[in-house]
Amino acid sequence: MRNLVERRAVLTAFEVVQTILGFGSFTIALIGLCYKLFKNDDKK
Repeated sequence: MRNLVERRAVLTAFEVVQTILGFGSFTIALIGLCYKLFKNDDKK
């Protein structure tokens, strides 16, 4: 039973890391998109 609980804790930690990485990459993509839009506005 204890081994099952430990494995669940590891899985939960992995899920948290995966969520953080996914959100981080989404945020970077969003910032990159805003940067491109503002860069194009400067040329006009």
